[in-house]
Amino acid sequence: MRNPDNPVHDELERLPKETLIELIKMYSRNWHTCDGLWFSGVEERYGTDKALEIDVNMWDISSRIEAKRIKEILAIPDNGGLDAVLRTINLMSWAAKCAYRIEKDGDMALLTVISCPPQEARLKAGVGLFACRPTFETGFGNVAGLIDPRVSVSCIYCPPGPHPSDSWCQWKFKADY
Repeated sequence: MRNPDNPVHDELERLPKETLIELIKMYSRNWHTCDGLWFSGVEERYGTDKALEIDVNMWDISSRIEAKRIKEILAIPDNGGLDAVLRTINLMSWAAKCAYRIEKDGDMALLTVISCPPQEARLKAGVGLFACRPTFETGFGNVAGLIDPRVSVSCIYCPPGPHPSDSWCQWKFKADY
């Protein structure tokens, strides 16, 4: 995907691996910043319910687009399995900014978010938690559906529901082969 009229490609190729990794992390922070700014703007103007409705719609579209792009770049085959679903999630633009762990056991995996920058920023700003469950039900569901529809996703806990003090949300990915 080289554009001869864009010097960024040559610049990126000259950077050392460590700098590229830091740049990716910075892009993820920028992604979170843009996501938070547009959400806050819509929330201030139209209320939280309307902002959530638009957010879920945005994730419905963007998660499919991003998963498809990752699938193409990494040449992930159709029905790539649970590992391919988890790998795709690990490489999504928002993922480098969050702290989470994945515990895999056979055909099942738990993804637990330990640090959630959007929720932490909302608490710091005094605006309260955001009911993000429908957003990630849509996003994770779309990734699984695109990479391997035999993998189902279910929420164990997530705001607006209660969650343990040491994590924000937990998602179960189950392969049914």
